[in-house]
Amino acid sequence: MIIDVLQMKEIYFSCLKPYTEDIVLLESRWNEVIVSYSDQRRAYHTLVHLQHFSNQLDLCKNKLSDYSTAYLAMIYHDIVYFMMDGSNEEKSALVAVNHLNRLQYPSDLISVCSEMILATKTHAGNSSSDINYFIDADMSILGADSVSYAQYAAGIRKEYGDSIYFDQGRKQVMQSFLNMERIFKTDLFFDRYEKQARLNIQLEIVSLS
Repeated sequence: MIIDVLQMKEIYFSCLKPYTEDIVLLESRWNEVIVSYSDQRRAYHTLVHLQHFSNQLDLCKNKLSDYSTAYLAMIYHDIVYFMMDGSNEEKSALVAVNHLNRLQYPSDLISVCSEMILATKTHAGNSSSDINYFIDADMSILGADSVSYAQYAAGIRKEYGDSIYFDQGRKQVMQSFLNMERIFKTDLFFDRYEKQARLNIQLEIVSLS
């Protein structure tokens, strides 16, 4: 996959320029994003993941009532990672709130952005259509072709595989997706990815047995 960091930066800036003229601050906040997602400990939750997520948001752009806020939530959703207490999403949401407040993004939209990020913790269905599209875009890797899925699974293992509990925990997480009535909450992503996602997950669970 081609990573177009410049394009992602341009979209990030376009989402925020209506609210701030502080380009130096914008550059600084963007650089924090790049540094976080370039952490050498990351193997899946990297700029490649952001690019994939961005591509998936493009698929549903005309379905979103607020693409800009969804895009900003995408940028920040994994900015904090490797929290031993499992508070990645909460900490990422706090960073988003801090950055967006300083950049004078509207407070009501900051709340929506935070809610989107927190929704990626469980990927449960939501009353908000935008949030459902957002979490579906995040999880679309589950329905990728078998080669891309294998790369994703290997990346997750690299990030967490040092734990002796990895296989057991991974199996439980993936089984929880299979237990969902629908992995993908929106028809757009369900039709595109559901069947392949269930096949990918089933095969991974067998490999962990």
